[in-house]
Order: sequence, then structure tokens, then C-alpha cells
Amino acid sequence: MVAAGSKKARRMGVLITGLAIFLGMHMTRVLGLKRLAVSVIGETLYWIFYTVIAAIGLSLVVYGHILAHPSETVWNPPEWTRTLALIAVPVSLVLIVAAYTPSHIRSLTRHPMTLGVTLFAGAHLLANGEIALLILFGAFFAWSVLLLIEGYAAGGAFEKPGTWGADAAAIVIGLTASALLAAFHMQLFGVAVVGFASEPGAPGI
Repeated sequence: MVAAGSKKARRMGVLITGLAIFLGMHMTRVLGLKRLAVSVIGETLYWIFYTVIAAIGLSLVVYGHILAHPSETVWNPPEWTRTLALIAVPVSLVLIVAAYTPSHIRSLTRHPMTLGVTLFAGAHLLANGEIALLILFGAFFAWSVLLLIEGYAAGGAFEKPGTWGADAAAIVIGLTASALLAAFHMQLFGVAVVGFASEPGAPGI
């Protein structure tokens, strides 16, 4: 029993280590470490180091989630949390796509990527009861909220308001990605979110 508990803890440790590395690297600018690192090793080496370490962190997050799943259920989310996620996820993916387009959406929100991650992680945090998923989405939610606060406090705006064509592209691509994610959610993550795609699975998303 003790050995099994220790094994589960080690598996969860891989997930937590990956999150610390991946999200930690994405906090270097906010913490002022990026400027220090660039002054020491230069811009090019910094980005090489940043990319490699972030990729290692992300790989550990994915591998750690595979190892830790399924984990202990802390609570059973009510049905409305899944409905909320089905609404929030398409919006979040539109925001994330808009971050890469010269759109009104990007100009209006100023930080569409971070806002999209906050919405995506927050919706999944509410709709899941497994401890591993609570740690995963809770970490991304907390990180993105901190970045949002820092970003909006810093001020600033885009020079151009954006184009309607870019808005349309962000919406079409975001909604298409959301539809594909919902349709293949069972195959990818073992949980069905829409009845027509596969048989309903355990609560969660």
C-alpha cells in the first residue's frame, strides 16, 4: 500500500516538475530574468536555451499527465460545469488564434492569448474532479491570471485597430479547432464531451 502510494507520488511529481519548468520559463520576462540572461549570454543563445528548456518542460507535463492518469477523484463536478466548458472552450480558442492575427479581437482584448488560456484552463478546472487534472489546469489558470494582471497593469495598445477579415479568420479557425477537439476528445483524452462523437465517459473534460 505504501509502495503504491509512493509510486503515485513519483508519477505526480513528473507532472508537477514539468509544470514548474514550462510555466517557470514563461515567467522569466515578468520576473526580470530574461533581461538579465540576455545581457549575459545574448539574445540568440537565450532563445535557444528558452526553447529547449520549455520543450523539456512541456514534454514532462504530457508524460506526467499520462503517468498520473487516472488519479484520485477529489470531487464530482456538476453537469453545468461541462456545459460551461462547451461554451468557454470555443471562445478561448478563438482568442488564442486571434493572438496571431491583426484583428479587432486582438486590439480590443490586448492579451488574447493569455485571456484564452485563462478561459480554457478555468473551464477545465471547474469541469474536472481528478487531482492530476486539478493540478494541471489549476497551474495554467493561476499562471495566466498572473500574466493578465501584469499585462493589463503595464498598459499599452496595438498601433492599428485590426481588420474584419482577420476577425473572421480567427473565428472560423478557432471554432473549427474547437469542433475537431470536441469530436475527437474521447480518442485523445478518454472522455467524451459530445454524444454524437462517442459514448459518454466519466465526468470531466
